[in-house]
Amino acid sequence: MHDLRTASQRIRLGGQGYLVPTVAALLLWALVGSSLADWLFLPSLVLASQLIVVGSLETARLRRRAWLGQYLHRHSPWHRRLRGGILMVLRHQFTGVVLALVLLVKLRLLPLATWPLLLAAALGMALVRRWLWRRLAPHVIGECLAPVSRQLLVPPLAGLLVGGLVGLALWLPQPWLVGLGWQEAILRELPTGGGDSLLALFERLAVAAETVQFWAMQNAVERLRLGAPVALLGWLSMLLTQGAVAWAYVRLLVGAEALFGAGDPGQDTALQRCRGGDE
Repeated sequence: MHDLRTASQRIRLGGQGYLVPTVAALLLWALVGSSLADWLFLPSLVLASQLIVVGSLETARLRRRAWLGQYLHRHSPWHRRLRGGILMVLRHQFTGVVLALVLLVKLRLLPLATWPLLLAAALGMALVRRWLWRRLAPHVIGECLAPVSRQLLVPPLAGLLVGGLVGLALWLPQPWLVGLGWQEAILRELPTGGGDSLLALFERLAVAAETVQFWAMQNAVERLRLGAPVALLGWLSMLLTQGAVAWAYVRLLVGAEALFGAGDPGQDTALQRCRGGDE
């Protein structure tokens, strides 16, 4: 009963207020002009990567704490030594920067028709998490309820978003590249006059990679002049790219929620205990 009461209080306290500013900031980033985006790129990259890292580190430490709890006594000093140190943080920082880079660059290249899908994913995350929280409350330790419910959402939500992004990419009009060489296709589709900034460089690389994907798939289907491995590489590249975008987007929302939830009154100590912090 105490866990159920605690869970209901957290649901009322938590809210979903983090979603509006987070999604609005991403939409603003996608629509802002090139000159302003160049100035905002590095700060946005740092902020987005740290939000992703917050969620991924929470998952890693939760799993590590559960693993250590099976073999070590509760007050063993090895809990602190093995729960995850600088190497774990550096690994997640590197992954967070890569995912944030992919997300920020792709958001500026995605058509506006993609945004209803992204907004629906954010809204679905908020609704399903509330339902999941209530369902888990009788079974999960109270202080671990918030991180466990967050992490259970990531794989299914990211998987659904990947399917939606791939389907949308195939449904929207694509450049016709049949009969062209891959170098010619890249030169035709590559934007000109994008500037010499770091963001412009990554945008051109993303456009070139997307062009090669469509070139490989279209020529394999229409002309059958490419071998099956090349066509498969094109499809696999599309799945990996859209998967990285979906995973980064969901991870960023989860990280924002983790920060917001950790800031709620009365939750700091409980979440710290569940993540393996000092008691």
